[in-house]
Amino acid sequence: MDYRTLFFSNIASMTVFTVCIILLAWYNRNLAGMGWFAASTAAVLSKLVLQGLEGKIPVISGMIANELYLVAIVMQMLGLYWFVVRKPLRNRWFWGSLALVLVVYSIMFFFRIGYGGNVMNIPFVLVCGASAWILIKHGRGPFAAVSRVTAAIVAAEMLVAGYRAVLTNMLYVRPWETVNAQTDPRWTYSLACMFFLSTFMVMCELWFLVTELQRELAEQARTDALTGALNRRALEEAALREASRSIRHGNVLCMIVLDVDEFKLINDTRGHGAGDAVLRALVAQAKSILRLQDLIARTGGEEFTILLPDTTVSAGVEAAERLRQAIEKLEVPYETLPIKFTVSLGVAQFNAAQGDWEVMMRRADLAMYEAKELGRNKVAAQRTEIASV
Repeated sequence: MDYRTLFFSNIASMTVFTVCIILLAWYNRNLAGMGWFAASTAAVLSKLVLQGLEGKIPVISGMIANELYLVAIVMQMLGLYWFVVRKPLRNRWFWGSLALVLVVYSIMFFFRIGYGGNVMNIPFVLVCGASAWILIKHGRGPFAAVSRVTAAIVAAEMLVAGYRAVLTNMLYVRPWETVNAQTDPRWTYSLACMFFLSTFMVMCELWFLVTELQRELAEQARTDALTGALNRRALEEAALREASRSIRHGNVLCMIVLDVDEFKLINDTRGHGAGDAVLRALVAQAKSILRLQDLIARTGGEEFTILLPDTTVSAGVEAAERLRQAIEKLEVPYETLPIKFTVSLGVAQFNAAQGDWEVMMRRADLAMYEAKELGRNKVAAQRTEIASV
């Protein structure tokens, strides 16, 4: 295999990949992970161009190309971290260590200190290992399949990089001497393996994007666009699942039906924008109080239903009362005057003998209307007054 032909073909293909990834990242700017992937592929392309010039511009083509080698894999890891962990990496020690490695390598290269390649190769192998570990540990749900495949590719990159590190220490101790490796078949074929794996990584990056877009579409189909709460269809699926679990295993199940008091008056006096702000604030407050396993859905204009797995009616009443009190104290910023509002809540427990979760919902709905009749801003359970202000 001819070294220059290998580089020319890989630069051509990587140019296409880089343009595609950058365009996709630009059109999906809300996905920070795609931004990291775009930066990584751009760094790889720049590295390839400089590497192809190795020997012609000694310091720039050699030193910077090797530094981009590490920077690219770090950016790739940050993109993978964002997709599977769902947040950016904010570790000062990580960034400080990366900066230190680049500075130390630059000094060793400039002063022609031997074995400087290890300063790049060892961190590269470690970052590959860290990427594979992140994917295996955090790649769950819709990202499980792509995470496993990507972890395998990253692990293969780690092995090839390790082999090239050993080869460097055996034959090319001084980083600038790697220009002589262009006639070494072991160097060329191992480099071809890295190019091959890099192509697979680009495919996996596109797979991550497709999976994320599919996840967003599925989420949009399940949620209310205004408030972010689940919609009625998603609630029905969850309630059917939890009711079946309750029948099989005897687990308790509770439901709260919540309605905003005097909501029409808010719309009439402050405008529909004020009503929308109230509904969004209500859902945000409820999510801050409820447990992770609890589900809130918008089932009417100003009516919401909360599903509480593994919860008795007495515990459900306590949760409803905490929510009622929190909302009563809430002030929703809107224009020049904040909005205060209250809610009425009805609570009911699932009866496995009836075998229909909708019966529980009707009983909770009746209890909510009883709370309304008692003067609003109250909690009632199964047509019995439980708490009042």
